[in-house]
This record gives sequence, C-alpha cells and structure tokens, in this order.
Amino acid sequence: MSKDNILRESDVVVIGSGIIGMSIARELARYQVDVTVIEKEADVAMGISKTAGSLIYMGLFQALSLVIKDLGKGMDLEAETKTERMKMLWGGFRDFDRIAHDLDIAHKHVGLLIIARNSDEVEKLRRLERLAQFVPGGTVKKVSRDELFQMEPNITPDAVEGLYDSTGTVSMFGPEYVIAVYENARENGAHVLFNTECVGIEKKGENHFVKTSKGTIKARRVINCAGKYADRIADMADARSGWNLVFYRSQALILDKKVKGTISHIVGIPPDAGKIDFLYPMEEGNIHVYGGNYDLIEDREFTETTRENFDDAISRMKKLVPCLSEKHIITSYVGVRTFNDKEFEENLIEYAPGDPNFINVLVRMPGFTPAPRVARKVVDMVKQSGMALSEKEHFNPKRQSIPRFRYLTDAEKERLIKEDDRYGSVVCRCETVTEGEIVEAVRRGATTLQGIMFRTRSGMGRCQRNWCGPKIMEIMARELGKTKGSITYKGNGFTLATD
Repeated sequence: MSKDNILRESDVVVIGSGIIGMSIARELARYQVDVTVIEKEADVAMGISKTAGSLIYMGLFQALSLVIKDLGKGMDLEAETKTERMKMLWGGFRDFDRIAHDLDIAHKHVGLLIIARNSDEVEKLRRLERLAQFVPGGTVKKVSRDELFQMEPNITPDAVEGLYDSTGTVSMFGPEYVIAVYENARENGAHVLFNTECVGIEKKGENHFVKTSKGTIKARRVINCAGKYADRIADMADARSGWNLVFYRSQALILDKKVKGTISHIVGIPPDAGKIDFLYPMEEGNIHVYGGNYDLIEDREFTETTRENFDDAISRMKKLVPCLSEKHIITSYVGVRTFNDKEFEENLIEYAPGDPNFINVLVRMPGFTPAPRVARKVVDMVKQSGMALSEKEHFNPKRQSIPRFRYLTDAEKERLIKEDDRYGSVVCRCETVTEGEIVEAVRRGATTLQGIMFRTRSGMGRCQRNWCGPKIMEIMARELGKTKGSITYKGNGFTLATD
C-alpha cells in the first residue's frame, strides 16, 4: 500500500466514540502517543451511550442491576459481586466525583428508595437487601411505611415498606459526560474523526491498515470499542474467537419539568430478572422513567418505540406514582443493550487471537460507572503488548463546560452579556438557552441539532424543538458557513423535518 493512500499514521486507533472509546482515548492522551478515534456518526455518544440510564451507581442500585441483568439465567449473584467487573465498577464509582469536578460535569448524589407493595415484593426486598450487603458503596437501611410517605408522599398508597440507600447513586447526563471526556482528550492531543466509518482492516507485519470511508489509517495498535457493532469490526480483522453479541432493548420515557418535585429520590420496586421499574428525578427537573422488560431482539437496529412498550411503561409508572400520566410525557426512546455470549455477566476485554496489537473491548451494562477503570486496564494491556508509553509532562485533566446561562446569578449574567451580547438573546425558551451557548457549542464541535441539544439542552423541553429548532438551524448555518437546509438532526441525512 503506497504512502499516497494513507490518510494519516497513528500509534493507536480507537474505533468508536462512546464513553468507553473516549475514556480510553483520554487515558492514552496522558502519554507521548498519537491516538486517533474514528466514529462513523457525526458526533460522540451517538450509540449505546446516548440511550443509557445516565446514572453512576454501586450499593443498592448495583444489587438491583444484578438481578435485572441476570435475565433469567439463574446466575450466582452473590458470586458476581466478587468479579473483576465489580472491582472495576467500584473503582470507577470512586473515581467519578473527581472526574466530574475536573471536567465540570453537572451531577448530583441522589438517594434510592425501593418500595414493596405486597408480601411477594417484601420477600424480594429481603433478598435484595441481602445481596446489597456484598456490594460496596451503599448505605442501606430499612424504611417503614410511615417513613416512606414522609420521604415520598406521592408514591402509591399500596406501599408497605422499603429500602433506602443514601450514598450509592449519582445522577448525571450521559452524553454530557462523553462530550466532556472528548473535549479534554482532544485538548490533550487526541485526534477524533467523525463521519469516518471503518470499512475494512488489513494487517501487514506489525501494523494495521484501518480502511475508512475517508481513507486509510496506518496504526500500530487497534482498539475495538464499537459497541453493538464490535463483532463486525472484529471480523474485519479476523479478530474474533468464541463470542457473539446478544441484544436486548428496553423502553424509557422523559417527563416534563412541570412534574419537578413529584419525587425527590430514585423510586423503584424490587426487580425480577429482565424486568425494570424505576423513576428518577433528573438534574434539570424532568423525571426519567424506566418501565418494562429487557426484550431479547435479533435486529440490533430495532430502536423504535412500539405502542405495546409505550403503554406498558406508562402503566408501570402509574402504579409507582399514580399522579403521573401520559400527559406529562415529552419524549420516549428505546435503548439497545449489548451482552456477549462468552461471559454473559462479565466484560470481554481481550487481545485478538494471535494478535496482541488488536484489543476487543466489550463492556456490558453498566458502562459509565466502570469507564475510567476499563480505560486504565486497556492502556495497561497496550503497555504489556510491547508499546512503550511515556507520560506527558503537561497533561491537563481539567475542562470547563459551556456557561449554563439559566443557572447564573444576575451579576454573572450581566458580566457574560457584556463580554458577548449573544448571551442576552434567549433562543430556547423551554430550557432558557441563549444564542451565546449555541455559538459556543458549535465552536466546540457540534455540527448537528442533536449535538447542540446534548451540549446545551436547547430543544429538550416541552416543545421538542418545534419553537426553537428553526432558529438554532439558522445560527448553526451562519456559524458553520453552510446553508440552513444542510443542517441535519444527527447527521447521515436525518433532518429536522423527517426525524
């Protein structure tokens, strides 16, 4: 292959820019190494990371997660609390506050309240309590019926007792976390190429030639973080042996900020394998609803909300908090969750057969909590494979978020408007987002409406872009030097009108 055909040369290519891929890129950016991330979509966090639950958790919620994601396989859940995966989860949980402060990620520690409504659920509550004893990070105590209604007066009157964990869960917005990691990795020298799809991988000697839709990248190492497409990427390099991907989908709803204060804690019921029922208050005031089954699917692209799933989620929501209803819903979505069939309850992080220069990274849920420790493990594997990594003298772990105008004091708003009068022009009324914030989001790399939404929350309120969408497109077109008609919702031809 001639040098003329090479788009760029890099020490390490990371395929996929979700939370795992970007965390690995940021960790590699600590060293004197050229790292390139390729992403087939127009932005980071466009796959599994976009539809994750946006919680960092251990304690009682991790015990609840173990029960749900057993998915009827009858695993020894107590043994699962002693695995390498659990150690990485615990390490990542402890890392998060520092990372969130370093990267200026909005987050909030929120209590978890699991309620029982009948004798059957009381027994499940007891089993959950026993399992939670083996999971670090939580502060779990029993709650009487009277205490339940003091804590959450709007929950179902059928509640008879509960479990409360005050320390094991942190709420944040998943895409914001990924964007923050991306911005910091890029600031420290990582290269990130969007709209760049991997279409083939050829190995020659010690090098891999990663063929993309934009040209070929010559790399010494390849790290496969392609999420629900990881099997396809591995097959391009003949780098898969003994595992396949298994896909489940689950339904979620987002409620209007008008319901802010209806609940103060994450509220759920004791889970069954493969069934999920909980609601949690988001930082911005919305309520996030997870209700229904983890449905096994053959088609990994099956992300449409069905009437059956939608109605089931509403029904489960009302049974937990009766005053909530479908009129409060502003949007819904489906998340596709990926497991591997080699070690179903474990992550699969391994060298390709016979090739220590190719690493497959398949992190089963949850992915946000262990991401920092997964990144460290993968970088250690890169070192062990023979690549010398010298730390940079001036790595900067800090990143400043876009100013959140709606949260500033009057004095801070006045100062910001004096510096840039575009901060005095509100574009999104639902979320009080200004033109200045949108311009800054474009400057930092947003090229789609969804990219603006995830960086500023514009278009994420009750109107769902119907009022502010055209104005945002106008601003983006101006700043990007494009026509308004060329601005898409999320790239790849998804326009505002058709998505």
